[in-house]
Amino acid sequence: MRDFNILKSFSQKIYFVGSGNFWYEGEVGDDRNSIYRIYSVILFFIYGSMTVLEIFAALFGNFPKDEKGDCVTFAVSHTIVMIKMCYVIGNKQLIRKLNYDMATVCEEFEETSLQTKKYYNIKVNLIAYFVAVYFSAACFVFEGLRKVKEGSHFVTIVTYYPSFEDDSFPATVFRIYCTIVLFMMMLSMIMTVDAFTMVNLIIFKYKIITLRRYFERISQDFKEMHKINQRLAVEHLAKGLIKGFKVNKELLRILKDIDKAFGFVIALQLCQSSGSAVSLLLQMAISDELTFVGKLKIMFFVIALFFLLGLFLCNAGEITYQSAQLADSIFYCGWHECLWEYQPEGKKIGQMVLIACMQAQKPLVLKAFKMIELTYGTFLLVIKTTYSIFALFNAQSGKSEYK
Repeated sequence: MRDFNILKSFSQKIYFVGSGNFWYEGEVGDDRNSIYRIYSVILFFIYGSMTVLEIFAALFGNFPKDEKGDCVTFAVSHTIVMIKMCYVIGNKQLIRKLNYDMATVCEEFEETSLQTKKYYNIKVNLIAYFVAVYFSAACFVFEGLRKVKEGSHFVTIVTYYPSFEDDSFPATVFRIYCTIVLFMMMLSMIMTVDAFTMVNLIIFKYKIITLRRYFERISQDFKEMHKINQRLAVEHLAKGLIKGFKVNKELLRILKDIDKAFGFVIALQLCQSSGSAVSLLLQMAISDELTFVGKLKIMFFVIALFFLLGLFLCNAGEITYQSAQLADSIFYCGWHECLWEYQPEGKKIGQMVLIACMQAQKPLVLKAFKMIELTYGTFLLVIKTTYSIFALFNAQSGKSEYK
């Protein structure tokens, strides 16, 4: 599937969940239509209202330990989700331009095998993340049903209203309503922010791979043509290199747009995954009243958080790795075999290769908050740091209980 089709399909789904039209053409839908605007405002008002009620419950609510823990976790997570969605929607014009650039750049160099591999990569990662998120939510529903079976009330999202003692019919209806809103909000979150960011990172990664393979291909063509006609081989190599260098320059510009459009989202996810994971794991470690389903819901919540962070950081790290390979692909193009008299005037191949190699030797690195490099190493560091902080708090908690 072409990048054009992948990005357009995502834009259609984003439009469907009420976040607006992110496509650069008018085929997806008109988000300036009054009916659509009302639909979008109502959806985000519902999400925002539920998040505010969660924050109030975390600050002022009087709930048992397990519900209080869930309340704080959801209040923090959903606040970050709302900020991420608002940030992405606020960059709608930039993302429309980015979609056009991502769909068109490097298009003439694309290979069917790479396109198939890229689509499979996107599909597998998206399905895995979708399953992790909704299975975690399903565990909260199962835990709520278990509480009903034991004579308590059904609850998934803990909000300021209703109170813990309120088992009236309106309170039950509101708790079920909040559960439905949770599932809707997660769909908007996945499509508008998480999956869309992941897809752009994967597509850009394959753009770099495609460009690298293009340089390798013209190098092979040069070697074959050089045996037959040296002048024609040199001219073909020069034209091919110039075309590749232009695409590389365009990719550098596009990466800056990706950083502007999604860099803050990845940075927030870095904070959310590490902070929430420590809180959830500690809650599971020190609580003696958690059921198997209760532990399962926490574990899948943590898995979903770290799986998304892994998708972000590993794909960002792969961009850095693949861009670092460009210098070798350019250098070994065969420029040293080009005779001076055959080279185009004003376009000396050796000089062009030298400049391009110098640029390519500085790998492309995305950074969170302009400081933290988004790479494989950062992902491993976050996991180690999270576990270390959890172990420290858990040890301190154990000492307190012993005393």
